[in-house]
Amino acid sequence: MADDSNGRGAGPTVVDRIDLIRWHLDRYDRLRSSTTARASVILSATAILSAGCVVELTLVLGKTTLSLRGLERTLLIAGVGLTITLVVVGLVHATTLLATSKQTRRMLAGGQDLPIGLIFNGTDTIREISSFRDFTAVVETQGHQQILRAAEVELWITIHQHRWRYVRLRVATRLLRLSALAFLVMLLTIVAVALLND
Repeated sequence: MADDSNGRGAGPTVVDRIDLIRWHLDRYDRLRSSTTARASVILSATAILSAGCVVELTLVLGKTTLSLRGLERTLLIAGVGLTITLVVVGLVHATTLLATSKQTRRMLAGGQDLPIGLIFNGTDTIREISSFRDFTAVVETQGHQQILRAAEVELWITIHQHRWRYVRLRVATRLLRLSALAFLVMLLTIVAVALLND
């Protein structure tokens, strides 16, 4: 595609490409919001499971509810402990979806070598521009090619960031399923033991 500096050419103009990248950025922003909303659902379900695990642990450890000795008690405590571990690991994975622990550029291979994405990337903008006067100067003087390059950098970072979060969302979802299943197995086991000991 041959584009000249004014954005005219045989293929899409620079302005057309900026519009297309803006569309992609909007799309990934919606995907990021969707991923965060899903993480919230996982966190809510994890909170419910956590409360259930506390009840199970109270039943197993309490002196008035179950009169367990030796191996029975040890196995039930281990089972509830496994369920709690799954819940906590799922919780940790779900919370990483809300905000990354380090800058995305540091997470990407070669991320530090990416061009600066002024205006499009908040971290780059805050780091590189110290005053509002400098900020307005950048806004007023950025040409189409500079805008396009900054938008491309931000889209590249956003794609990787969304993928990183989505992989962790899958892990958190699997852990939620496993912990829910473990919780159910432990609850049924505790009920069965209680009935057998009556």
